[in-house]
Parts: sequence; structure tokens; C-alpha cells
Amino acid sequence: MSAEQQETVPVAAPVAVAVDPTPLEVDEGVDSDTDSAFGGSDGTDSTASISSSIYRYRTENGRTYHAYKDGKYVMPNDEREQERLDLQHHLFLLTFENKLYLCPAGRDGRELRNVLDVGTGTGIWAVDFADEFPATSVVGVDLSPIQSHFVPPNLSFQVDDVEEPWTWGVKYDFIYSRMMTAALADWPRFFERAYDGLAPGGWLELADICPLTSDDGTLKEEHAASKWVNHLMEGCKAIGRPFDGAIKYKEQMEAQGFINVQQVVFKWPQNRWPKDKRHKELGIWTLENISSGLHGLSSAVFTRVLGWSPEELEVLLAEVRNDIKNTKIHAYWPIYVTYGQKPF
Repeated sequence: MSAEQQETVPVAAPVAVAVDPTPLEVDEGVDSDTDSAFGGSDGTDSTASISSSIYRYRTENGRTYHAYKDGKYVMPNDEREQERLDLQHHLFLLTFENKLYLCPAGRDGRELRNVLDVGTGTGIWAVDFADEFPATSVVGVDLSPIQSHFVPPNLSFQVDDVEEPWTWGVKYDFIYSRMMTAALADWPRFFERAYDGLAPGGWLELADICPLTSDDGTLKEEHAASKWVNHLMEGCKAIGRPFDGAIKYKEQMEAQGFINVQQVVFKWPQNRWPKDKRHKELGIWTLENISSGLHGLSSAVFTRVLGWSPEELEVLLAEVRNDIKNTKIHAYWPIYVTYGQKPF
């Protein structure tokens, strides 16, 4: 079908309410510079021919990392990180008002036969999706075999690298990917492969984070949190895997040929500084998410890429922990949700 003849399918309204672009209102009643409201915590298949070598994880600075395609992904895969990923899943459910995704897939009258979760992590999203759609075949793909073996019968996991040619031989009705920023070197190539891997009319959705910022200037360059983010971006750029790639997803998807491309931006406040109840709750969970993930986010990038010593990193992270709890710093993480459809 030619571009002139191409039928455009009406796009359903997002199932969650996008954050208003105006700045969040500050809760002037917050009684402390630091936030301690939450707590004190700072069947598997394989297209890679699973062998014991995949489980021989790299150990570095007290954390473990994936063995398959060693070094491609800078986040750890140990129990601490797995617990954080599951907590982060709850944060997304709060953000999306208890929905797993925003696009019209499964809600537009078309049957979902095959669904792919790219970068499945612990597999928690895929498990919830498979439970919600028991007639759908769901596959989760990741570099690490850290998923549970106790999963719905319509769900399977594969250890594979989505930066390599896709060899699964399946056309998917929905491809989902979440928090893959700094994980891929060539996003246009990913969108090309996702486009080719979708059935006509299928949907692709990505949910990703962008660097910490503030609307009112209370997050300043001299803050340790700003320095940390800047170094993190520097390290990710040095390995060709940018930390702010989500801002380009919409234009890259449109360039690939996706139609009905939509982008919704949410705000994850860094702590409980907002006045309204919903964003205050998001802030409480975000603080726990970032606090528990601070070392994992930083360790490989700072020591492996930027050449910092573990001791130097810990000094910086101690200061960052103070900043991210400080309710006088009205910082937030932009969350970009971008989705589009392959033409029929």
C-alpha cells in the first residue's frame, strides 16, 4: 500500500494522564532538608545456547554483571539490582495508573498473538503481561538469565543480544522495551529491527528515563547530584551509549516509517518535595529507586570507563545521597514514553 493510500488508524487516548508541562507546585510544609519518609535502604530458553559460561558473571567492585556479551551493559544483575528492578516496576505502575503500557495494543480490537519484551530484566513486566493476556505468547529477552522459572505457561525467556540480527522468525503484534537508556549503541538500527519484527499494524512502545533536572533552578551545577549526572552522561557517551537517547525516539521512529507516533512525558520527583499527593508518592518511590540503585548505576561507568577509584566514587556518592534527599532541591527525572505503529 502506498503512502498516499495508507490508512491511518485512530490513536486511542493515553490510558494515563501526562504530566502538565508547567512546573510542579512545591510543598512548603516539608519540614526537613533530607527525606527519610520511605526507609533507610541506600521456564528459561536461549537462542545463545545456554551453557555454564553464561552464569559465570563478571564480579567487579562487589557487584556482578552479565557474562554473555560481557561488558555491553553497565548495570549489575545481582540480587540488589533485581530487587530494585522489581521496585521500579511498581513505580511505573503508579505512574501509569496501574496500567502496564500506554499504546492501543490489545485495546484496538486486534488480537495480540505474539508479544516481545526487550530488556526484560527480572521478567516482572512480562509476567504481569502474560497474566493479563493468557492467550498471547509472550517472550522476554535479556543478556542475563536472572528470570524466575515459575512463570505463566504462555511466557518464555531467552538470553540474547538485540543489537545482533533478530533470528526469532516471529512477527510480533507488540514489542515493549523499558529503561534501556545507555543499553544500545545504535537506536535507529534498533527501530529498523523492531519495525521489521512487527506484524502489519503492530505497535512498539518504549519507556525511558532522561537526566535529572529542575524547573525552578534549585538543582544547581555545583550540587553533587548534578556533577554525578554529568559524569554519568560523559561515561555513557564515551562508550557510545548515550544516557539521554529517549529525547530522539519520536523522530527516529517517524524516520523509520512508524505511524501514529505519540510521546508522553511524565515526571518522577526525586523525593517528596511536590505538594500534590500523587507526585509526592511518586517522589517517595523514586527516592528509594535511585538510592538503592545509585551504586549500581555508577560503578561500572565511573571505574571501568572514567577511571575513578572505588574510593573516589564512594566520596561522590555520599554527597549525592544527601542531595537526592534534600527537599529544597526540586529535581525530577523526565520519563519519556514513546509509541508508534507499523503501517498495515
